[in-house]
Amino acid sequence: MQDNHTEPQPNTDFKIWQQNLCKSSSTWEHMLQNLNPNTYDLKCIQEPFFNQIGLANTSNLRCYWDIIYPTNHHLNPERLQCILLVNKKLFKNNWHIIPLDSSNITVIELNGNFGKVRIYNIYNTCDHSCTL
Repeated sequence: MQDNHTEPQPNTDFKIWQQNLCKSSSTWEHMLQNLNPNTYDLKCIQEPFFNQIGLANTSNLRCYWDIIYPTNHHLNPERLQCILLVNKKLFKNNWHIIPLDSSNITVIELNGNFGKVRIYNIYNTCDHSCTL
């Protein structure tokens, strides 16, 4: 008798959703409704919508996503232009934040059997190259 049972293969895909929300609350809400944690591993957001205290309204995200702000976001929250959402399915010991002195760049480094990969979420206004 032959055993037809095969072990499921681990998912080797890594899916990133990147979007500029143009600081729109309605676009932010639409994104929240459509961001599927079973589909995406990382969400790179430029020009997110922030509440009155300069933070993303993420109370309904925290069970699925870790919210990563730029290293110095607390120094000048009105200039903050990007955040990362990291799926909580990614083991915390397989990624970490890379600190940078910019309110326009967030960076994480992923570690695995593939080696190390850094992912940069960069907001650039395109009218200068100061961020780069």
